[in-house]
Amino acid sequence: MAGNGGIIGPVNTVTNGCAACGVASGVWQMNTVYNFVKNSNWVYNFATADYMVVAGGGGGSGAGGGAGGYRASGYGPAPLQGCTIATKWGSFAITVGGGGVGAVNPSPGAGGINGSGVKGTSGDDSIFSTITSAGGGGGGNNAAPALPGVAGGSGGGASLAGTGGAGDTPDVDPDQGFPGGTSQAPGGSTPSGGGGGATAVGGNGAVPNSGTAGVGGAGSPNNITGTATTYSGGGGGGMNVSGAGGAGGCGGGGAGGGSPLGSIPNSTQGGTNGTPNTGGGGGGTMVNGGGKAGTGGPGVVIVRSPTYLETDSACAPVASPNGVGVIATFKAGANLTVGNAPSNAFDYLVVGGGGGGGKNRSGGGGAGGYRTSFPGGTKLFLAPGSNTVQVGAGGAGGVGPAAPGTSGEPSYIGYITSTGGGGGDGDGGPAALTGGSGGGGSNCRSGAAGNTPALSSPAAPVQGFVGGASNSGSGGGGGGGAGAVGTTGTGGVGGIGLSTAILGSAPTAGCYGTPGPAPGRYFGGGGGGGSKPASGPIAGGAGGGGDGLFGCPSTAAGGAGTVNTGGGGGGTGEPGGCGGAGGSGVVLLRMATACKPGSYAVAPGTNTTAVDGSCTVAIFTVDGTLTL
Repeated sequence: MAGNGGIIGPVNTVTNGCAACGVASGVWQMNTVYNFVKNSNWVYNFATADYMVVAGGGGGSGAGGGAGGYRASGYGPAPLQGCTIATKWGSFAITVGGGGVGAVNPSPGAGGINGSGVKGTSGDDSIFSTITSAGGGGGGNNAAPALPGVAGGSGGGASLAGTGGAGDTPDVDPDQGFPGGTSQAPGGSTPSGGGGGATAVGGNGAVPNSGTAGVGGAGSPNNITGTATTYSGGGGGGMNVSGAGGAGGCGGGGAGGGSPLGSIPNSTQGGTNGTPNTGGGGGGTMVNGGGKAGTGGPGVVIVRSPTYLETDSACAPVASPNGVGVIATFKAGANLTVGNAPSNAFDYLVVGGGGGGGKNRSGGGGAGGYRTSFPGGTKLFLAPGSNTVQVGAGGAGGVGPAAPGTSGEPSYIGYITSTGGGGGDGDGGPAALTGGSGGGGSNCRSGAAGNTPALSSPAAPVQGFVGGASNSGSGGGGGGGAGAVGTTGTGGVGGIGLSTAILGSAPTAGCYGTPGPAPGRYFGGGGGGGSKPASGPIAGGAGGGGDGLFGCPSTAAGGAGTVNTGGGGGGTGEPGGCGGAGGSGVVLLRMATACKPGSYAVAPGTNTTAVDGSCTVAIFTVDGTLTL
């Protein structure tokens, strides 16, 4: 299978010590070329890249583990933003740090107190290019004298009168983390300190007998992926004999363990593990009560660039939330290739499966997400070899009493993914579901949000719209469409889809999508809402939205979304049959026929190609592969 890859962008040619614009005048002598290359003064292609590098969190012990070091060029709090990297085209080994192991404490009487002074293990470093984030420090533990928390990206907390480990170790600018919390003098229910986090010191263990362990230091939010997520929270401190452990810091820190009077066996998890791929510190365990402390969460490395990126691992997927920039997310070590985009360039239309309509005076299903580059937008680049294509299935309509429809499945090719449509609301049941376009509401409830998660493309600013609200207890709103919101009402019309000319005048163009008010073929229509009082079907949106059904009593099923349009399913009347199923999605890929490689092939046989003038369009109506 081809590696994970994506985009593009202008080539930045940087010249050091050469003629203007990198153009050499006259003839170059070989020794001159050699000296330029040797001294890194030759002409190279460079790419700019934003990054977020989070190391593995430290393991807990009696105290909480420190968060993995957090370093980022942007998309987070301004004080923590470093500089964007300019790097030569080429391949880089990416290291993702593992979480440190939490200490195992013997039960009282098993020899020694609180693990005989065993600290939590520190997390491992994460590395991208010149950026290294240090692993979080392990949590401290009891000993005579007390063992402090371990220094690291953020420091481990302290137990039994110890001091918290230093953060930002080694020192970098901006700081990568904060110290761990301290612990008060021993005696009574001695609480331990929390591990430090990316934006705050770990909480101190309070005065003995207060029953308050230190909380983990707070992590840092970052939306480099397009979705705001918090990383590098410290682990919460553990308690001694009684009382609650400290909460883990936001950003994946594990909670500390508390204890009733007594103890727990070694095999029991006392502190909570840090969340995977956040760099959260592990929670501490009962200071004298035994059990296992939490293990730190593994780190993550995320790289975002306008230039083509490709990885060699399924653990490092590449995505493009806007169809222009590219994001590579490494959850384990792998190799990153920057630049040298493949020559196989395609215009695309990717539509997710539509959501199913709800049952009983219900909302229509939302259309599958709609993303396209045609006409004139940034193209999709695919590597030679076999490229997997998924065509999202439509969601099932609601079946049980007042049941909502289920959401459709996503469609994808390469680094372009369109989300399935959200299911429509069932009367009095669970609310409508979000998706590429949102499902319609029922029983006076709002429709669900569309464009969830937020995705766009060069020729479609959002992948879909919100579902329509219900304005009475007698019917539902229309499902959102690719081109407009679903209509509010007691049986609202489905949102209209969008038209495309990506198939042009190919002989089979009329076999895909539906007609609409403008030229071209429409995809991504929302399902019509169901209605008790209506006297006729409630129209689904152009682009394959199923009609909503009407009447009381009525046992008719809602209209199904049209196959391979991503249309949402229609709602039903009262009590209604099943909600209409959403229509399956579709993937269309257009390239100049003259640019097709000799190995070009579409499989399986239910998928096909069509010719429009000088271009060939691959048409995927089911899951398959495109070989290049």
